Amino acid sequence: MDWDSPQGILRRGMSLERDGYAFYKQVADRASAERAKAMFLDLASQEADHLHLFLAQYRALEKGEGWLTVDEAMATDLGLDPANPDLPGEEPPRALPVFTPERGVSVQGDIAALEYGLETERITRDLYADAAAKTDDEMAKQVYQFLVSQEEKHYQLLDNTHRYLTENETWWDSEEYPFFTG
Repeated sequence: MDWDSPQGILRRGMSLERDGYAFYKQVADRASAERAKAMFLDLASQEADHLHLFLAQYRALEKGEGWLTVDEAMATDLGLDPANPDLPGEEPPRALPVFTPERGVSVQGDIAALEYGLETERITRDLYADAAAKTDDEMAKQVYQFLVSQEEKHYQLLDNTHRYLTENETWWDSEEYPFFTG
């Protein structure tokens, strides 16, 4: 497979989003606080949505239908199980080393998970931004730019949370209001 082709980029994205879903679900299970768990589950849900978007786009391109709008792709019935998706084609040749949930249950463990998440969101954002810059297809550019904005929101949420936790070493401060959901 040409990993720089539209289908190659979509297939790499599917692997990243699938792995991101699994990572956020695992760290939610190991989170030290309910706020942490809720935030990580919210991120997992968003990764599942991105996986759905990519799979719908991939299938449309395979059928020769061209790119779908984000809304059309999300409305496509795929019967997708993000925990065990049946993804087309082969796995990308280079797995990204950022999905590493091995850590203890503690605020420090949550901080480590946030750091892994930050790196993951940066890598995926860069992949989609590069694809948007290289395509001449306006619909593809819109899809990639939508995903860039999603990854930037994830990055900002994780970065804000990381800063808060490293400064306060707690998920709860009676003076703070929650920002831990995307």
